Amino acid sequence: MNKRVMKAAVAATAAAGFLLGTAGTASASNFDDGILESGEFGLYYNSGTAGCVTDPGPDNNFSDNWFKDPYGVNCAGEGAGTNDNTASYWNRSVFTYYVFTDAYKGGVRGSLPVGYSGNASDTFKNKISSDSITS
Repeated sequence: MNKRVMKAAVAATAAAGFLLGTAGTASASNFDDGILESGEFGLYYNSGTAGCVTDPGPDNNFSDNWFKDPYGVNCAGEGAGTNDNTASYWNRSVFTYYVFTDAYKGGVRGSLPVGYSGNASDTFKNKISSDSITS
């Protein structure tokens, strides 16, 4: 095989590898966009998984997270800070999520298994400040 053909084959293989390597990012979760998608963990402003949602992904400190209204429906809690403001949650991820009453995985820890959806108990309602996917 001559050098020109070899160079073209190598370039084509590299380009195909790059395209395959980046193709998966289009379907990846968009954490913290206010849309709870499959594969994400969401925190809701109100009980009953109602009101605005935030989907921060694993986060050591909710002080810089807010409930969002991506659909423009004026959901309850829009713009409110997530820290110490969560009444319910839904774990749509493939991991068990742990929530904590203090930032940086401090305070009381609660476990939310895959698929769990429900209201925060008295221990956690409006007291969640961080989460993780490992204990």
